[in-house]
Amino acid sequence: MQGSLSLFPEEYRVTEQDGRKYTRYCLLSAGILVGVYGLAILPILPLAALPIAVLLLLPRWMINFHELLHIYDQQQINPVIRLMGVSPLPLSVISLSYSQVRTLHFAHHAAPATDADPDAYHIRGSWPQSIFNAFVSPEQSAIRWIAKHGLTLQLSLDLATKLIILGGLTWVGGRAFLWLWLSLRLVYGLGDIAFFRMIHHREGEYGTFALPLPSWLLASGELIFGQTVIQATIHHDIHHQNPRIAARALAAARDDAIAAGTA
Repeated sequence: MQGSLSLFPEEYRVTEQDGRKYTRYCLLSAGILVGVYGLAILPILPLAALPIAVLLLLPRWMINFHELLHIYDQQQINPVIRLMGVSPLPLSVISLSYSQVRTLHFAHHAAPATDADPDAYHIRGSWPQSIFNAFVSPEQSAIRWIAKHGLTLQLSLDLATKLIILGGLTWVGGRAFLWLWLSLRLVYGLGDIAFFRMIHHREGEYGTFALPLPSWLLASGELIFGQTVIQATIHHDIHHQNPRIAARALAAARDDAIAAGTA
């Protein structure tokens, strides 16, 4: 199915309306997560509400953030999303912002799962190696970026802002912050494994593959995480072949390609 978007109906194309929706969902996820954190601190909600909230909200941020990378540059993106990058709250004091993640993501698309892919370190190699790298990918990506490109003033300011945010969350939350942060790191690491290793590695081969799921797991996943999260993951090979197809249309694009004999 490699080729032009003109092979598909115009309604498959990602639109400004999609961009506004993805932005809204990111900000809504962040707002709800901060709200749950506040309620757990008070404490109106139990601390156990935090991992549940992270499980429901972080994957939504991650996928909507990913979709935004293909719509807006760093001047167009919402400033909160621009600062935070891959998570609605800082995963680390050493993590990249939207601009750097977008550059790395486009390089990933140019040479997915090859040695030239900047994400190769958490795709290639043994399973234990890729799993470990997935859980420390925020720091690894940042360190690798700074080693190659240096530390700009804007990135320095972003890192300082994230340090202040993490410090503030720790100061107001105490033990609740540990619940929040460990939940963020666990869910993010698992999501990284699914979105990189599992999609780009299959039976000892590297590439970009579909991730078929049993119907019951597909329905459960969409109920828990939302349709965009699941569709953008299981049809990620279609996305790589044509990144301008909106996540909502990936399944239809696959069906069209199968019917045309090009998939």
